[in-house]
Amino acid sequence: MGKLYSFSDINNFKRAVNISAALLDEVNPKIFFSPYSVIPVISQILGLNIPLMGTGDSPYSVTSIIFQLKEKGRLFKEIFKIPLAEKRKILDELYEMLAPLLLEDEDFYIGFLVKTKYKKELKGNVEIKRFKKELKDKFNTIRPFMKKFLNLKGDFGYIVHYGYPEDLNREYGFLRELPYNTAQEWRNYSYPIVNEILVKNFPGHKNINGWVIFVTNYTKELLEDSKLRKRKISQAAILAEKLGARIIGMGGLIASFAQGGYWLSKQMPKVGFTTGHAFTIGNIINIMKESAKRTGLNIRKSTIAIIGAGGSIGSGCARLVAEKGVKRIILIELSSFDTFQKLKELKEAIQKINPRVELISSVSISDIKEADLVIMATNSPTSILKSGHLKPGAIIIDDSFPKNVSREVLKKRKDIIILEGGIMQLPYSIDVYAARNMPDLMDLPLTRAISCKETYGCFAEILVLALDKYKGNYGLGYSDPKLTKDILRRAKRFNFGLAPLQCFDEAVEEKRINRVSRIISFREG
Repeated sequence: MGKLYSFSDINNFKRAVNISAALLDEVNPKIFFSPYSVIPVISQILGLNIPLMGTGDSPYSVTSIIFQLKEKGRLFKEIFKIPLAEKRKILDELYEMLAPLLLEDEDFYIGFLVKTKYKKELKGNVEIKRFKKELKDKFNTIRPFMKKFLNLKGDFGYIVHYGYPEDLNREYGFLRELPYNTAQEWRNYSYPIVNEILVKNFPGHKNINGWVIFVTNYTKELLEDSKLRKRKISQAAILAEKLGARIIGMGGLIASFAQGGYWLSKQMPKVGFTTGHAFTIGNIINIMKESAKRTGLNIRKSTIAIIGAGGSIGSGCARLVAEKGVKRIILIELSSFDTFQKLKELKEAIQKINPRVELISSVSISDIKEADLVIMATNSPTSILKSGHLKPGAIIIDDSFPKNVSREVLKKRKDIIILEGGIMQLPYSIDVYAARNMPDLMDLPLTRAISCKETYGCFAEILVLALDKYKGNYGLGYSDPKLTKDILRRAKRFNFGLAPLQCFDEAVEEKRINRVSRIISFREG
């Protein structure tokens, strides 16, 4: 088992770092945004990225500085003496050491590795002492080199978490090999994964850069442990600030876990925060309008159910749906201890917006049977909507993370449409560069920002605010319909738009849309 994740030799580590430092010594450090910008270049210096020359357009390509390295070409010969397997270990260690280095948490990190990742590999006190000494030596080697590139040149940070254990195990394969309690301890005290990105060529020739920071825990364990989620989210936010982020967005259930961002804002008053809910809600409403248009559904004559109506996104959707003059709204809240009070306050607010709308409050998901369109915005860690809950011709917009509607429902019911809630289109003009591969998350495919120019509304919100050079807090706590309208106006200036209707990473089939359209047409006469 040790061979799966054995640490690198101290001499090879020092050689790789010192040669990289010598090669980059005369390169202006200000061309890099942070130490995370440097790691891809080191990877190419080590010969791990093939082809080595890559495109010069990327700030993470050695091509952009190759002419400055030519005079020191002899140093590359020393690199070739390091075995390939060692180079890979060194690069992984560099990535993993950066967060504790920047957080000034090196001693804790060393002890943490001894108790978790290398617990079975290190035999006896002698080996443990040697490992601690060598890892301390590795930190001393990289500290002056990496901190040289800490330029505090960031526009945004974005904090997100994993959805499922499978997501995390794909990123950290060694977790499958650890005993259950050891793997749990690793997750409890592990450090964030950071991916630096640069987004270029927005309208007006604007470019922005920032850091996507992954909390290394999945939804269920964060839901069940308030101390864990507070510690991990706070750690990620502090890291974003240390890197230079001016405003920080929240993805997945981070905003819900962070009480709408209020306690983060109190802890870190010099940085702005936003939940991402304003743009998410606006995009859900636009998806609702587009799906109604495509199927012939008359929104004004429809019954719309909102599951998770007591939450920030659900309540915001309910208010904006009411503005559309809808006939009936079913407000369902499943998980809150003060459910009835939340629904009472929401009903009062909606009645002021649209006194004629019929409002039904419920704590049972089975009450959506009469709904023509369902918006799902819960924090349930499992799928809760079943095939039998839905009437023929129903349209479901699922904005939950993880998803609250399973693929099985889609397979069983050919007479309904299920849509991703919140996926939107980035401007086609942009180019997205990432310093490393994004983690592969089943329900949060951030890789689509690069491959398809698509992303979730919560991420789009932080991009728009960064482009606008927004300062301070934007959206904290419960959503405000005014902010939704404001962010949509801001986004329009930069050509953000509605993505194609889709579900489970695939476009909705025309034959499914046509089938639902016929059902709706027959029902409405």
